[in-house]
Amino acid sequence: MSLLKSAALGVSLFSTAPAWAACATNACDDVALQRIYVNTNGRTYIKIDADISHLNCTPAEGQILSLLRSDTNSDNIYAMLLTLQSSRQRLSRIRIVEGANGCNVAYVWQDQK
Repeated sequence: MSLLKSAALGVSLFSTAPAWAACATNACDDVALQRIYVNTNGRTYIKIDADISHLNCTPAEGQILSLLRSDTNSDNIYAMLLTLQSSRQRLSRIRIVEGANGCNVAYVWQDQK
């Protein structure tokens, strides 16, 4: 294989690789919202493009975070998430309640980019 073809293949593989966000024990930074869905049980479920296994919480299912409708400012958090998803912007930070069953969202923030 020629050097040019090898370089093109390397660039192609690199550019299609998923960008995984970083999660610590209590938050994930620079995440893309992959899915938001609402259920009649009072929870909004959020899937992000990060491995949430490092978070100190038990996911609702798989790699899913939860936003409780009963929490203060949940409507504002939900509005922010919908705005970011519809504009295809990444969320600067999503913080969870440590130890929570369902990996409940505590707060989110967005930096101007």
